[in-house]
Amino acid sequence: MNSCRLAKGGAWAQDEGTRRLQAETDKNAETGATRAIATRPLGRQVSSSFIRREAARVVENQDHAKAIANNFSILRTRLLGEMRSRDWRRLAVIPVSRGAGASFVAIHLSLALARQRNSRVILIDLDLSRPSIARDLGIPGCENLGELMREGMSVADMIMVLEEAPNLAVLAPSGAEFDAAELLQDEEFAPRLDDLRRLWPDAIEIIDSGPLVGEDSGLALLPLVDAVLLVADGQKGTAADVAQVQRLLKDTPPVIGVILNKSED
Repeated sequence: MNSCRLAKGGAWAQDEGTRRLQAETDKNAETGATRAIATRPLGRQVSSSFIRREAARVVENQDHAKAIANNFSILRTRLLGEMRSRDWRRLAVIPVSRGAGASFVAIHLSLALARQRNSRVILIDLDLSRPSIARDLGIPGCENLGELMREGMSVADMIMVLEEAPNLAVLAPSGAEFDAAELLQDEEFAPRLDDLRRLWPDAIEIIDSGPLVGEDSGLALLPLVDAVLLVADGQKGTAADVAQVQRLLKDTPPVIGVILNKSED
């Protein structure tokens, strides 16, 4: 029996059985492609001098190391519960002002998340005007994201996986972007960032951001994330900064918590 017949106007029309077979074939092909993306190795492996150094400090000062690890384990547990209940995957760690310590928080939170055996974490440095994650972790940084986009490359090609924390992948540009806010608002940037979700759909993404006060890159990042963790300087922060942030965060992704960094309390 012929599987196709000539339809009116000369176009080929398939019979019902052939259409079902084709639909099933297309579905299997799509599933296979999705599986191939999901299981693709995520980035090249690099070693972090920061993690090696911190491991040595544990031997020298166990109490201090345990206190830091415990604080971020508590923060991890609270954030994970909230994010999983709302199906959030992308958290921005945003400083109120420059120098509040958001990169410190983003790194230690990412490491705490990656310590869970079945967790997958991607730490992304989008403080593009002053990126510091690569330097702080002691790993080689990737190309600038602006250059990457101009070359038509995927952000997934810039990912690195830490040998000392195999559940943690890092996207960390080495150089500053002159037009950081403009790049974050570029209509092509969000789809490029979403490539990571197709690669590791179950990963938690922790984004290190520029500040909300005094610069505009932190504000430009807000539409790209599910939730915000604010980091305030407990020693130099001002009431005026807090009031400005409250105005800036109106009608934006929810603030999931506030870290008072450098506080002696």
